[in-house]
Amino acid sequence: MSTRKPEIRIFVSRRIDVDSVSVPNPLYVPVRCGAVFDHSASPIQGDDTGDNISQKRMTFCELTVQYWAWKNREADYYGLCHYRRYLSFSGKAYRLNEHGLVPWPELTERAMQRFGLLDEEKMRETISAYDLVIPQPAPVEKIPLPHGKARTVRTLWEAHDGIFFHKRIIGRMFELIAQLAPAYLQAAKEYFSGRWHCGYNCYVMNRELFGRLCELQFPILNALEKEGYGEGEFSRSPAYVGEMLFGIFCYQAEVYEKKKVLKVPLVWFSETTPAKNRLEQFQRTAAFWTDKAVRKLAAPFFPLGSKRRETLKQYYRRFAHGKTGK
Repeated sequence: MSTRKPEIRIFVSRRIDVDSVSVPNPLYVPVRCGAVFDHSASPIQGDDTGDNISQKRMTFCELTVQYWAWKNREADYYGLCHYRRYLSFSGKAYRLNEHGLVPWPELTERAMQRFGLLDEEKMRETISAYDLVIPQPAPVEKIPLPHGKARTVRTLWEAHDGIFFHKRIIGRMFELIAQLAPAYLQAAKEYFSGRWHCGYNCYVMNRELFGRLCELQFPILNALEKEGYGEGEFSRSPAYVGEMLFGIFCYQAEVYEKKKVLKVPLVWFSETTPAKNRLEQFQRTAAFWTDKAVRKLAAPFFPLGSKRRETLKQYYRRFAHGKTGK
């Protein structure tokens, strides 16, 4: 007698202006984020069909893909990852950087094998044994900031006031949690008072938890958008709040609901487009490690999250890639 395998779908949020490599594993479902703005003839699924919020890409970022999956696809387990951020399923430990990530030069087949992205059966076995798979949290005091060090998750986010958003949005988020999702209020207070940051909106979780995550995030984000958050200079403010709510949700699930949670390394790939040849691949790898060294030397003068650093990044992207973006 055969046992039905759980339906696992990990939705990969792809940029419409980057031809990223797709992981050849049927568990991954690539989806173009903000596909309503894509006028190409791409065969890759977009987030602009059925019930969707594709037009909110600039304010909700990858969460438009999450919303599309919620409203248009059925699964036993839902996951979300980013075109350059993937959860590792190798079962191995890696040295994490100060942001809690494993940086890697390029998304190649060899890298996919290294981090367990191609082993469908092992991934199925791992995922089905847990309620929730999330990135390993990062201690806030090690995350570089424009000024000083963070002591709590709240001070970590507040340190980006005037850079990514106006910090008053954090207070407003707490008010909306109290109004719209009071069951999460105590967890929100404790998580924001703690020192472990859980972010990046990358996960795999069972259907019940996924539905509840969406029911927590989207009413609050929609309310913030209606109030004008997300307009002007800080268009991505709602997306950052979505990331805050993700951390709160994970804390609630683990601490209060005692769900089975697996924390794995989150890998960040510097390059995701296919290299033309071995020479280009070598050049990319060399550039990655050189860039890493330069960043370390430049950090005291261009702190992470500072306006100086953000301005420098924009100029660099225009010069090196002819584009801007996340």
